Amino acid sequence: MKNFIFASVLVFVSLGATAQQITQNIKTNPLGFFASQYQLAYEYGLNDNLSVQLSAGAIGGSGEASSLDPNVTNQISTTRSGFIVIPELRYFPGGSACEGFYISLGGRYRTATTVDSDDNERLSRQAAGGSLLLGFQKVGGDGYTVDFFLGPQFKTVTVDASGDLDVSGWFNNDDNVGVRLGVNIGFGW
Repeated sequence: MKNFIFASVLVFVSLGATAQQITQNIKTNPLGFFASQYQLAYEYGLNDNLSVQLSAGAIGGSGEASSLDPNVTNQISTTRSGFIVIPELRYFPGGSACEGFYISLGGRYRTATTVDSDDNERLSRQAAGGSLLLGFQKVGGDGYTVDFFLGPQFKTVTVDASGDLDVSGWFNNDDNVGVRLGVNIGFGW
């Protein structure tokens, strides 16, 4: 009888643990705020090893733009606006989708337009590409989620500069290969 009670308690505890697995997350990238990039991500666990995530957000900001060329001393006041979309497929080899170590394959599309203080478009920039990331996502007992990731990204960038002053050299990060690094925080259920 003692073994039956012990086995019954063990079954109920294991069923309760399975019911507590996080299968959905809503997250944001707090580092993006420093670059005026405001994103919200939703992750959904498809099964024990796979999840999908979609991040979308707005790009904004204003400031003074300076040339990267030391021979050009002009500065202009600019305002930037646009959006970003990042779909991902995540594989969790540990068998607990939405928590633990993962490998992610993702796409990325980003567009931004920069205008000067006279509302003249100075630069239109689109970037499309993908990334292969290694990450680790930790979900606390109350559902609090922290997600760290790092990996290479590959992209194609299209830049269209307009106006009497060519500002295309004023904005960097147009390399086709780069590193994607970040952290997301949020809540899972």
